[in-house]
Amino acid sequence: MRYERACRIIPSGAHEWRMVDAGDRRIRILVHNPQIGGERVIFYFHGGGWIVGSPATHADISGPLSAATGLTVISLDYRLAPEHKAPAAIDDGLAVLDHFRGLHFKSAILCGDSAGGSLALAVERRAVRANILGVASLYGSFGLAANASLHLNGRKRDGLDARTMRRYWMSANLSAGCGPYSIPSLAHASGCPIYLLIAGRDPLRDDSIALARALSDKGRPITVDLHPFEGHSFLQHPCARRSKQIALQRLAYWIGALATSPAPATVFS
Repeated sequence: MRYERACRIIPSGAHEWRMVDAGDRRIRILVHNPQIGGERVIFYFHGGGWIVGSPATHADISGPLSAATGLTVISLDYRLAPEHKAPAAIDDGLAVLDHFRGLHFKSAILCGDSAGGSLALAVERRAVRANILGVASLYGSFGLAANASLHLNGRKRDGLDARTMRRYWMSANLSAGCGPYSIPSLAHASGCPIYLLIAGRDPLRDDSIALARALSDKGRPITVDLHPFEGHSFLQHPCARRSKQIALQRLAYWIGALATSPAPATVFS
């Protein structure tokens, strides 16, 4: 909660906070454009290394995403590590999906940034009843150890050096090996189209590149949106407004196309 108080973003546009009952716990959600409803809903998973963050700290992504797509966006306050290791956050995502399934939407798009990007993909792997049209991972984190971009661009002051990234991973997973957020766990042949936004100067750039190759080898339809001169979390950086606008426009176009036909493999750059 200290991190949320320090980094809280006041949501723009129509929004409301709600609580979802999930068995023995209640999950807080932030709903953007709550009156729209309709056939499709976007479920958003915030970043923060699996250990910090909330819908409030990432409302500057989820809110504009709702505005760009014209869809309701539900941002989840999932359980955080290290108190709650995987699959706790995944279970929270599944619980919220199940709560809204059928009653409020017929199909869903999952989206998340950084650690939330891997979480969105992990939820899709385990969602057996929800009709998921696609998953968008925005500069995701997938535990790639042999990562040239991490050693080239990672800086301790940004919390994105190799040692810190390993600490994040160990906080969220039960081991340093193959966890539910890792590339081997996520690269399956079956499933919906995937959208990968990649920042060229991001220490986690090679995570998404490796995942794109693995998914492509499996025959999954992949859209890659590469922003070569941007860094990690540029969607929240005040100096990257133009790149953010372009990224949201491309993502909105991809989401819109999902409703009419399967998304083809595409590369934006």
